[in-house]
Amino acid sequence: MRSKVMFSMLVLFVFTLALASAAYSEGGKFSAIVDTKSTVCYPLELTFKRPAGVLKTSFAPVTFSHGQHGNIPCVTCHHMWDGKGKIEGCATEGCHDNLKERQDPMSYFRAFHDKNAANSCLGCHMKTNIARKEKGEKPLSVSPCSNNGCHHVAQK
Repeated sequence: MRSKVMFSMLVLFVFTLALASAAYSEGGKFSAIVDTKSTVCYPLELTFKRPAGVLKTSFAPVTFSHGQHGNIPCVTCHHMWDGKGKIEGCATEGCHDNLKERQDPMSYFRAFHDKNAANSCLGCHMKTNIARKEKGEKPLSVSPCSNNGCHHVAQK
């Protein structure tokens, strides 16, 4: 009995691996009857770690879900991306690489916290809250910074 279960699990694993490799093959077909136009290849959930040189705070790191932001075009946040090559991180040289000066418009801090920028996290969430308020919906938790929707401390 145990060997049948193990064999079934092995067959399932091999089948899943075959499907996964077909789904992620560049320029290939997902199956005999489905052609892929593009393959999604990005982390669904991630946690931002502060780069070396960024002022340390007592706030929890920010966890981000691409899945919850799937209706937003990638280039909205990744504004330096040409739509073809590798997407670089915000602290990449030439983007938001000023790690110390928080008020510099191109600082790492402002990439996430500029209330007036449509492509910063805080700016987008504040704009979203205006629309939510007009619809009578509950606003996103953006303040206070400690233990809000962004710097949320996971419950243990």
